[in-house]
Amino acid sequence: MNEHVPARGVQRLVLFLLALAFAGMAAVSLGQRIMRPELVVPSNAQQMSAGRDEVPPAGAMGEIGQLMLRIQQNPGDVPAMVHLAEHFMEEKNWAVAENFSRKAVVAAPGDPQPLYLLGVILHNRGEHAEAAACLERVVGLRDEPSVRYSLGVLYVRHLQDPARGAQHLRAALAQQELSGDLAKAIREELDALTPKDADASATTAPEKKKAKLSPAP
Repeated sequence: MNEHVPARGVQRLVLFLLALAFAGMAAVSLGQRIMRPELVVPSNAQQMSAGRDEVPPAGAMGEIGQLMLRIQQNPGDVPAMVHLAEHFMEEKNWAVAENFSRKAVVAAPGDPQPLYLLGVILHNRGEHAEAAACLERVVGLRDEPSVRYSLGVLYVRHLQDPARGAQHLRAALAQQELSGDLAKAIREELDALTPKDADASATTAPEKKKAKLSPAP
């Protein structure tokens, strides 16, 4: 029994050093990046995370080390991947956050939360078309007004497609589960559109109306 103790100690030390290395990357390599505020957290984020394992209390290794250990023991541990992605998003380390979110998307393609996180990450990396593609897939899995709002902002401000953006904004405004603050933000976005832009979605050609909103996976 005792002969296995040193090996366990070395393993924990390696994981702890890896956690420190990732934290250093977050603080140094991407310290100048600023999180864009227009993509919002879904209003039922807790529901989107329903059924996820709770993160174990931080011990000597720290929360990140424990999460990494969980993934080492179970490469398909989606809750651990999601928590790691969220952690590195908070640190604005988009590269590492994207890595974990993509792993979570592959492991749980029907779960909207990893897709939403990936969309926010891609948006912050300036990959707006790819971010919109992720959020379109999120809407296909679970239609949330906050996700529709995020899509509207992406299309209007970053993809120069105000007609499509207005469609998403109006769809968000029509939903019942809509907070007052989000409704105000949506109305402000719609009011900022010119009449031509705001009405474009209503006069779109029939073939465009029938086009699927979900881009290629």
